[in-house]
Amino acid sequence: MSKLIVSKDNQLISASYELSISEQRVILLCIAKIDSRKPVPNNYEVTISVDDMAGEMGVAKENAYRDLKKAFNMLYVRTIYIDPNDHDSQMRWIYKKVYFKATGVAVISFSPDILKFLFELKERFTTYKLKNVSKFKCSYSIRFYELLIQFKGNNKLKVDVAWLRTALQLGDKYPRTSDIKKYIVIPSINDINEFSNLKVTFEQVKLGREISHFIFHYSFKKGVNDNNNPTKLTDKYVSDHARPGESWADARKRLSLQLKGE
Repeated sequence: MSKLIVSKDNQLISASYELSISEQRVILLCIAKIDSRKPVPNNYEVTISVDDMAGEMGVAKENAYRDLKKAFNMLYVRTIYIDPNDHDSQMRWIYKKVYFKATGVAVISFSPDILKFLFELKERFTTYKLKNVSKFKCSYSIRFYELLIQFKGNNKLKVDVAWLRTALQLGDKYPRTSDIKKYIVIPSINDINEFSNLKVTFEQVKLGREISHFIFHYSFKKGVNDNNNPTKLTDKYVSDHARPGESWADARKRLSLQLKGE
């Protein structure tokens, strides 16, 4: 069972981008290999392999070669807007790539502008176990899971449909909100309920005859949070999870913010 951890700045979770399920898997594998506590480097490259795709993400070995290569090539041209409402904030996920076909190994260099959302994370970041999203089948499921886990102390999240269109870069795709519900929301929630550590239900809010918002209600299965930590901080937990050189007060503040998803 994978023990890899994904950590992202919350701005990256709320950013506007579109990735296929294979591209999401590759990006998450790369991020999971990062020590998010370290200072932001000048450049950073990650090596992942077909074995990683098969072992960590559960992709069949015969499909892992195809998925890794295709995702690898597409990621090179994918863009992301950190501020969904500001298209001047456009950047690329990666700026350099090398793929060794014979061995099924890929080397990816993250774009410098992305690194600050992956390293030296102290506040307002989200952490979760890679295994909780590794079996998702819908390309949007990971986005919904991250939005929910980001606000894990709330158990309720109201999402504006207009914002959702922008964040997922839907453009003219699914012009009717009922189609967003049918082809994006429902499959994503089904994935989350079946494969992750969350249990989710949702309702819709209408403005006239049109759906304007979705409201998600969610909780952790078995009453634990993403990292199997208690849902309420204890002194022992703070002491056990303080970082080297970190005071007890600073550790408690950091862990409290992390628990709340702030």
